[in-house]
Amino acid sequence: MDKQELERFNEANKIVHPVCTQWHYPIMIKFGYIAVNKTDIGFVRHYVYHHPTLDHKVTCSTGASADHWQDNKNHFGYWSDLEPRLVAEAPCVA
Repeated sequence: MDKQELERFNEANKIVHPVCTQWHYPIMIKFGYIAVNKTDIGFVRHYVYHHPTLDHKVTCSTGASADHWQDNKNHFGYWSDLEPRLVAEAPCVA
């Protein structure tokens, strides 16, 4: 990577990404979760959610091959596993 490419790479890695534009946001909001951080920066981002009445926190990661999640109860998975896990955590919430 030459100097110009490195500069472009570093600038692109500074882009701010709002949580509301991420794949996990509509799923988490549907189940009543609240985003702790409203933005994150870079190619790989991590967004933390908590539920106001459940003892449940979920960290969703996205970006360069990082579309996965992990919760505070040692469950984890990829994007397609998130909604089924939330249903299992609180089936009456959705």
